[in-house]
Amino acid sequence: MSKSFNIHTPPDWKAVLHKMPYVRFTLAFFCGIVWQSHIYPLPFPAWILSTALFFVFVAVVGIPYFRRYYSSQWMIGLIGLLFLFSAGITIVQCQQTKTRLPLQQYIYIEAVVTEDATDGGRYLKTPVVVCAYADSNGTHAIREKTVLYLEADSTQIPPEAGDSLVARVRFSEFKPPQNPEEFDYRRYMNRRYVFTSGFVRRRQYEVVHTSAKSIRYLPAQMRRRTQQLFADKNISGNEYAVLNALTLGDKRDIDVELKQSYTATGAMHILAVSGLHVGIISGILFFVLAFLEKRRGGRILKSLLCIAFLWFYAAIVGFSPSVTRATVMCSFVLAGQMMRHNISIYNSLAASAFFICLFYPFSLFEAGFQLSYCAVLSIVYFQPILYRLLYFRYKYVDYFWQLVTVSFAAQIGTLPITLADFHQFPNYFLLTNMFVIPLTGLIVYFSATLVSLSWLPVISDIAAWCLNKLVWLLNSGIRAIEKMPFSVTSDIYISHAQVFLLIAIALLFVLYIEVKNRKCLWLSACLAVAFFAFGTQHSVGQQQQQYIAVYNVKNASYIHFVNGVNSVAFRDSGSINHTFDFNLKPFFITAGISEKSITNIPLHAHLNDTAMQHLHVYHHFIISGNKLIKILDGNLPPVQQTVPVDYLIVTAAAAQRPEQALTRYQPDKVILDASLPTFRVQQWEVAAHKRRIALHNVQQQGAWIQPTK
Repeated sequence: MSKSFNIHTPPDWKAVLHKMPYVRFTLAFFCGIVWQSHIYPLPFPAWILSTALFFVFVAVVGIPYFRRYYSSQWMIGLIGLLFLFSAGITIVQCQQTKTRLPLQQYIYIEAVVTEDATDGGRYLKTPVVVCAYADSNGTHAIREKTVLYLEADSTQIPPEAGDSLVARVRFSEFKPPQNPEEFDYRRYMNRRYVFTSGFVRRRQYEVVHTSAKSIRYLPAQMRRRTQQLFADKNISGNEYAVLNALTLGDKRDIDVELKQSYTATGAMHILAVSGLHVGIISGILFFVLAFLEKRRGGRILKSLLCIAFLWFYAAIVGFSPSVTRATVMCSFVLAGQMMRHNISIYNSLAASAFFICLFYPFSLFEAGFQLSYCAVLSIVYFQPILYRLLYFRYKYVDYFWQLVTVSFAAQIGTLPITLADFHQFPNYFLLTNMFVIPLTGLIVYFSATLVSLSWLPVISDIAAWCLNKLVWLLNSGIRAIEKMPFSVTSDIYISHAQVFLLIAIALLFVLYIEVKNRKCLWLSACLAVAFFAFGTQHSVGQQQQQYIAVYNVKNASYIHFVNGVNSVAFRDSGSINHTFDFNLKPFFITAGISEKSITNIPLHAHLNDTAMQHLHVYHHFIISGNKLIKILDGNLPPVQQTVPVDYLIVTAAAAQRPEQALTRYQPDKVILDASLPTFRVQQWEVAAHKRRIALHNVQQQGAWIQPTK
């Protein structure tokens, strides 16, 4: 049978956008948040502008003259979008940006524990909300989140969510990143409205445990009971840790090696309770509540029950950001389907994003938020297109093809963010998803069976045995995929400009699919050339870099001489095998430096008249570029004469007194590395101040980096 083909007609974009008002509203709102946060913060209160635009909007809509003419519609829309833009600015301005608690002084606080304490060995990490504090000026009522590190006390039961706590504590703000490109933990916590932390010694705090806790802490109690149920059913070790993460979102017990395996294979997303888990649970609920479809109003009741249970599950896992996002998205989609059959999925997703950022505007800048929405949008758009490329008659083959297309579609949308934030790409992501997604579904199903039928001994024991074997199979499969050759491409660097170029290329490709205009392909090709040009420019810069760096790594010396992508590092022998990935790996990736290209040399090594790559060591002095450097590491040079140097780097192994060393070397600048104890730092600061010599304290001022060309 022949098919007739019609010339493709471009879609009516005005009609399409008219059906998706929340897309326009959300984009305008997001632009206001970005403008105030990163571009040009307004110096005056934006609520004045928002109020004025609101009244203008009401006036324009209410005047019959404007409603009479079509030309006024664009004006009404423009004023509405400007109002939402200013509302985004106002929301950011209204957020708390600094603590209201006294800093660097001891105060007494009364607080409520919001989450179960985490065992950190010598201390218990305990998130709390401070309700009141007392200082020399009296007692003050307050409500602010903070984190307490309670010194472990074997005589006290660890705090649980809902307990009251009284403590004597001195609060301090989180430190900014101490090394270039290091993860900004202070910004991460501040965006969650946590600005301070405090260490409390034993016998300086008291926990008041109570069994009659408010209903808001009921989910935490259910989470603890579920964890105890897993333990009672002899699920232990890595199986218990992964099961705890898969079902309850608690990743604390997973060891570093296993977590790295999940990261390298691209399966880390299943350890954070997120959209996959919410989707599986929604499927279970729809199956269980299918009988309601036959009743009058049953469809609405089924949707309401699903939404209520999803939010209850989100409460059980502690309202983690990932599950909260997924629950909000699913709730808006279900609500849209409940009200209208043909509502746009893009409209529902935009409405859910608007709702989240209305209360937590800084969620917009979190990688999890961006990955979640990019993955869902990409799946919604690209998966049907990919799925229609092939047709399979058999049910199971078709199911396999659906998994393939979903995996590819998700990777298309998340690729730019994955490369920019995580600097790696799992090459076997397709194999991982084919293995992980069905197995995760089975684990969730058996977990629900175990929890709901725990009162039936035989059935619960069978479910627990199956659950244990399934999680073991999951862990074994993940390790096997990681050990395959070329399982991951790591140390990838792309700039922010390249991220935007990748997004623009993807959008142009979507536009080409919709309008079939070859200009979109030509423009995307030009952007691809620009993408590779930026990468080439960065690679050339890496080859030409030459500098010396003294990093801030805890209680250790790390002095780094870099020339191109090769380098020499002088380090103390106690930490010479430590990679300090958290502190330095992002910067090394940006600079194009791999661990294999670094020549590590112990500080105590007796080097004399040695040439190493771009360095020359002569009588324990280091010449790099046009700079003369001396590292005080305990080795006293045989010559006792005065030798002026450009930089004097002081380590904990230095045997000379500050006055003696400053007289002998007469440095232009003194750098105190991170291994020095506090009293030695103070001695050097006093001596340098007397001689008016510039000094850089790495422990206080962060890493010191200086070009040596």
